[in-house]
Amino acid sequence: MNIRTRTLAGFIAKEFTQIFRDPKMIVALFFIPLMQLIMFGLALTSEVKNIEFAVVSRPSALAREVQTRALASGWFKKAEQIDGANVPDPAALLTQRRAEAVLVAPAEGLEAALERGDKPVQLLINAINAQRAQQVETYVRQILARAAASHGYNLAGAGLIELDIRVMFNHYMDTTDFMVPALLVMASFIVLVIVCCMSITKEKETGTMEKLISSPASTAEILLGKTVPYFLLGLAIIASMLLVGIFGFGVAWRGSVWQLLINAVILVSCALSVATLISTVTYTQQQAMMAGVLVLMPAILLSGVFFPVANIPAVFRWMCYFNPLMYATANFRNVILKGGDWLYFWQYAAVAAAMALLLTSAAYKNFKAKLN
Repeated sequence: MNIRTRTLAGFIAKEFTQIFRDPKMIVALFFIPLMQLIMFGLALTSEVKNIEFAVVSRPSALAREVQTRALASGWFKKAEQIDGANVPDPAALLTQRRAEAVLVAPAEGLEAALERGDKPVQLLINAINAQRAQQVETYVRQILARAAASHGYNLAGAGLIELDIRVMFNHYMDTTDFMVPALLVMASFIVLVIVCCMSITKEKETGTMEKLISSPASTAEILLGKTVPYFLLGLAIIASMLLVGIFGFGVAWRGSVWQLLINAVILVSCALSVATLISTVTYTQQQAMMAGVLVLMPAILLSGVFFPVANIPAVFRWMCYFNPLMYATANFRNVILKGGDWLYFWQYAAVAAAMALLLTSAAYKNFKAKLN
């Protein structure tokens, strides 16, 4: 492989000039991934919030404290225009959509039920969304147990077991901390694949690829000249999104810069190799866009970005292990949130690097065959 430094530098300079003279390209490279990170980071959360909650009980200090603790938790909001002491049919609050969760005490009140233990406290939950209902139940149990403990009642006999819980790596159980590293991987991969493959197919569409073929430049020089600028820009995109995640969303940073850099280099290499492969089988930018979407959709769904890989049915789960996005997502979370466990890091980095090398070799071979 004969690569002349001067020729390669000329190709890279030409590609950078072409990128930065097009304002739409700059928007696609930097503005869109940052907006994706901000929007998805705010919108995509597994936390259950804004639960309309009501306590149906005769007035008491414990009933008021349960209501106060629920509202202070940030998970619940008060069901409007409900007098907890005068509700003849608590279930009607759910059927009329006036509340999503209703804690119903016996006629004697919450204190009487907890003192004697023979009068159950009922919790009514709208369970159309079963997963949301399970989390609502957990929240209410926690709040009721803490409120009762503050009044000297022990709920162990009511089926509630006291646990000494220590939460690690995400102390506040904030979904944003979990999602931002994955969104960083997803957004940068999407942008690099789409923009790079469209850039190469644009050369075909406008006829300039024939000029490159007829030039004395080698295949390696042409391919590197088209991809090296996007490689550098990809690292810049990841760095900018990481800064937004740390300073904008308050994501904890526990890893090493060199570990993150290795992950970023592997991720960008995989993205550009996929883009080059797509560009070798498409002839117009529209075809490149459609092919990119067809590749990206399953890659994202099978990467663990939105839901754990373990939840994917076994008949499809094997595909995840041939998906570089899965290894990149897991390793970015490992480095940023856990500090980069060495064994975990090197296992996933080695597999992802092998995939990047395989994809790069295939892209180079296919690109060379098409040029010839």
